[in-house]
Amino acid sequence: MLKTKKNMLIRDNFLEGLVDIFYPPACPICLRPRPIVEGRRENICKICRKKAPYITGPSCFKCGKPLDNTDSEFCMDCLENPHVFKKSMAVFEYTDSISKSIYEFKYYNKREFGKVFASELVLRLEDEIRKFDPDVIVPVPISNERRKFRGFNQAEILAKNMAKDLNIPYDENLIYRVKNTIPMKKLSNTNRIKNLENAFQVSRNVVRYNKVIVVDDIYTTGATLDAITKELKRFKDLEVVGIVICVGQGF
Repeated sequence: MLKTKKNMLIRDNFLEGLVDIFYPPACPICLRPRPIVEGRRENICKICRKKAPYITGPSCFKCGKPLDNTDSEFCMDCLENPHVFKKSMAVFEYTDSISKSIYEFKYYNKREFGKVFASELVLRLEDEIRKFDPDVIVPVPISNERRKFRGFNQAEILAKNMAKDLNIPYDENLIYRVKNTIPMKKLSNTNRIKNLENAFQVSRNVVRYNKVIVVDDIYTTGATLDAITKELKRFKDLEVVGIVICVGQGF
């Protein structure tokens, strides 16, 4: 049985290598074939890195937003709106290029971008994730209606690939979205919170975990992560950390 699994892994890696050679994966920013440097396929083109800068300066201790005022450890959003999650971490600054790439990932079926972004999340945040020592990685769920329309949940692709790369358990059935909420782009923070009331339910699996990582694509105000954390904490006093590709400006 073990030999069979090993052979299957070798076969899968071989087939994946052939696909990579004849159909090179695209850079999620410029859509051109990703270059190979020192025998390794790069996640993002060197030129495109300038359009997708990492968060490197001072950032909010709670939500990870870059800070303009270094006299404070927290952004204004987090000072004015206390959160129940432990913290949230992002990799990229919110730029037009990153925003467009995530939009294409979600709405133009660019599922291959998910593996690239998951790799970037692991590359930049692995040390912090290991310090947190999570029991499980889970995606922010979407409604059945959105899944039927879109065909997939982008957060699942991110979370599943992260869990695989980090060898951390993955549980896509821990959290369910039971309410088809309206898009939150134009909602105020107060209306976002109301929009997410009773939107999530948690399975009995919650009793297994003490530390949970919740993965999503973008953090804006933290309303979604708060709503999920509150639902999890109804059943158990656990710690929740959010992981996202990029962090927006909020309000």
